[in-house]
Amino acid sequence: MIINLKSPTDLSGFYVVYEGSTNLEKPGWYGLSHLMEHLLCKSFDHLQEDFDKDGIDWNAYTSSNEIVFYLTGLDEKVNKWKKKFVDLLTTFNITKEQFENERKIVLEEYMDSFNDQTQSHMLNLSRKLFNDYSPIGLRQDLENLKFMDCLNFFELQYTKPTKIINVSKHKDFKDKGIEFQERKIVTNLSFGEHETPMELNNEFKDKTSIAILSPVIEEDFAYVHFINAMLSLGLKSPLYQEIREKAGLVYYIHCYQSRVNNKGLNSISTLTSNKNVGKVIELTKKVINNPDKFLTKERFNIIKDYYLVRRQKDEINRYASVNQWINPPKWSVYDILDEVNLKKIKEVYKKYYNFENFYISV
Repeated sequence: MIINLKSPTDLSGFYVVYEGSTNLEKPGWYGLSHLMEHLLCKSFDHLQEDFDKDGIDWNAYTSSNEIVFYLTGLDEKVNKWKKKFVDLLTTFNITKEQFENERKIVLEEYMDSFNDQTQSHMLNLSRKLFNDYSPIGLRQDLENLKFMDCLNFFELQYTKPTKIINVSKHKDFKDKGIEFQERKIVTNLSFGEHETPMELNNEFKDKTSIAILSPVIEEDFAYVHFINAMLSLGLKSPLYQEIREKAGLVYYIHCYQSRVNNKGLNSISTLTSNKNVGKVIELTKKVINNPDKFLTKERFNIIKDYYLVRRQKDEINRYASVNQWINPPKWSVYDILDEVNLKKIKEVYKKYYNFENFYISV
């Protein structure tokens, strides 16, 4: 599928999306999606100086749901490289030497991920509760991967993209020679107690990370995003006011929904001194279990205005704002802005925000 979007400026964005990612991994392959993202970027190493001359920014990322490669820059410059970019991504040009070297780099990135206390906590929790290794993978699998694994995964994942998103003021992207493929997303995500290897770091002595997870979200994803903004967007939000501004217990507190296998994982996370863990959990419970006090009409209007303005900004910066076309339907807050009301917000809140049903990990 090719999606052509009009840019209101002379800035262009070109995104090649591969659905599947970690959903296509199996035991022995955990982390292969992320490694292959690195390796596919080697396919256009020889163009780096040309990209520099044309002022083109490029990058890629791997999520639990898709792998995305993209170019951004001036419309006339990006248009020169779109066809070449797709051709290089859909052709296996990786050498064994590149494989060995990039695997070392990915293993370094892997260990860096577990040197951050909060990130380490969430990654280990994902393994324990969902048997999910996220894009970072599993160290022993990365160490034991063979070059042939990359070739096999390329055939499975990369020969045909899922969609191309072209954002341009002057030129639609058309190429009848490109084949596209929809990939099945695994949806059997559920809580459990899995026996999986943990990555433990004993250097974290004076601080405790806290992760509070709601039940798995099956629907209402856009409304959950809206609610999370009501709870945690800005220093005047309920969670920040009660836990940071009034009690002085944390520097930050995040409330966000992740998409894994096209289901939602909603979590509240923070980092605090060891002695303050109980206080933070109690204050979080106080906020979550008092929607009538904290989810006010005034707060609702602030968040709706915020998203209305943000939608306008995204339309202006369309070349770099394409997530609503990458995510599945019903995930974007923008899709509900014309209909959302406080009554609906409280109905969804009642379904997913009962603190007694939350899983608490410290």
